[in-house]
Amino acid sequence: MWNKIYLAVLAVAVVVMSFFVVYSHSWFGSIGNPKDALEGFEYYAGLGSTFLWISTAILLIIANIILWNSRRAWAMWASFAYFAVFTLLRYFWLEKSLYNFQKADSFFLTPIFGAILIIAFGAIVFFNQFLNLRLNEKMYPPVVSEPEFPNEEEISNEKDV
Repeated sequence: MWNKIYLAVLAVAVVVMSFFVVYSHSWFGSIGNPKDALEGFEYYAGLGSTFLWISTAILLIIANIILWNSRRAWAMWASFAYFAVFTLLRYFWLEKSLYNFQKADSFFLTPIFGAILIIAFGAIVFFNQFLNLRLNEKMYPPVVSEPEFPNEEEISNEKDV
């Protein structure tokens, strides 16, 4: 059940974030006042960034539930992929478009920040997964069957032979 909930939330989040990315970028093609285009971009890009953080947190919460119940981490890494893709779009494409809209042919540093953000989030997901699995093992230790030792009769029969 949690897998289906996760996939539904992920699908909705991807559609909404795709809308924000495309709509934010479309403001640069506006034929109106450049100042209005810039304000429109900043407004929808800001909404997209806020939605990205909130949706990623919700996806990680559901992914932790899936990992706790099934001990499978696919949802954790799918959440990371979701975050990484839309962060790449934000910091490598949208910010580059914004920078070119303001100053053409110049150097900008936002991709470096985006890459650092993705690496940091990957580390957070990895340690979150590690902690989740360790806590699960402590609360529900794996059932270890006791090794079978031969009883005394079998040992005495082997010595007689």
